[in-house]
Amino acid sequence: MRETALDEMFAEFEADTMTTFRPPGVPAAQRRVRERRRRRGLLAGAIALLLAGPGGAYAVAGRGGEPTPPTPPTPTPTVSPPPTTTLPERRAALPGVPGRLADLHFVDARNGWALFDTCESNDPGATGCRRAVGRTTDGGATWRQAAAIDAPTGGAHLLPVDERTLTVAVDDSFLVTTDGGATWSRHPASSPPRAAQAGVATRSGFLVRCPGSSGLDDGARGTTCRQAELARIGSGPVRPQPPVALTSETHSQLVEGGDGRLWLTVRDGDRFTVLVGTNGAANWRKLPAVPGAARLLVSPDGNDAWLVTVAEGEFDATAPGKVWQRVENRWERRPDLPDDTNDVAAANGGVLAVTGAHGSVGFWSDGRYVDPPELHAAVRAGMTAGTGGSPWVDVLRDGTVVVGIGTVRIVGVGSGTVRTWTRIS
Repeated sequence: MRETALDEMFAEFEADTMTTFRPPGVPAAQRRVRERRRRRGLLAGAIALLLAGPGGAYAVAGRGGEPTPPTPPTPTPTVSPPPTTTLPERRAALPGVPGRLADLHFVDARNGWALFDTCESNDPGATGCRRAVGRTTDGGATWRQAAAIDAPTGGAHLLPVDERTLTVAVDDSFLVTTDGGATWSRHPASSPPRAAQAGVATRSGFLVRCPGSSGLDDGARGTTCRQAELARIGSGPVRPQPPVALTSETHSQLVEGGDGRLWLTVRDGDRFTVLVGTNGAANWRKLPAVPGAARLLVSPDGNDAWLVTVAEGEFDATAPGKVWQRVENRWERRPDLPDDTNDVAAANGGVLAVTGAHGSVGFWSDGRYVDPPELHAAVRAGMTAGTGGSPWVDVLRDGTVVVGIGTVRIVGVGSGTVRTWTRIS
């Protein structure tokens, strides 16, 4: 659950705000917003900041026992024969609508939103832009226009929540639909509605923010803080607050599983600790700290939780991809991920979806790595075509796996490692 490599804009924006609190990414804006696109501009900077952190949990930087058993060997990737078939393809297009596909977000196996733009939607200086939002309800087989976007200048970015609720963040405002695109409302950027805030919150509306802010403007428009708070949309700050300091010196992450549990993590140097919240964030339990862990992964159903050393947007070819699995109230070491792993997401059933910096895509299950040849070939073809750098991977709320490269989405419907794949672009 979740999320894609950070680029120059993220780094520049972070440098400008490095002494202030950095709100966490929310899995899914659940990597829906986190989908590794270059974000520029004031509103885009705020959204990018929210998404820069891994989508997951927040934990106190406490001390705990060392993870149990000794390190198993790194699994050897399964060598697959050359693919004999290509993936079925679907086009995201709106007949008669000008512009190219600029952004594409699926919220489940059937429902997705697309932005079409005659400008670079990441360009804050863009003018004369013609933009439209498209919607699919059949897994990308057909698309219909949901709205023509009246925003001829600046950038434009999608903040999807589900199949009915979408926010389009434009130069000076938020355009919001809560009925699948049938009707839209416009709101000042300084006063985002709840539907817009939901685009950067967990499924039940929890988010970490600067006190008194909406969560969308943190780090931009002068809204900065050294001490953040856990809040819920429409209810305000959670009382009592989790027993952890959410400061500008630590990196935090918040994730909510399908079972309603909240996972809060804090990364403080080499220490990474996790808190688990229940009863609507009223009760918290701290799990043992794991030195060297960089990111929490939670399966959509909430049954599985993992720690990995693969930090979002921080690929290191020399660092081993270590894995720990939660077993009751402790973390147990598991076999490493493949050496070139650059992104990883948790599916249901004890499976991790994995992408490699050089185009590999596969599944880690029970310590073994399986590489579907047809999927690997499709991603490599996208990289060869220059569609957008290394691949990333996300797992949606219904368990659907999405591999992204540029504006291409490769969607896997099924369970575990057995899935039907479709390429959508």
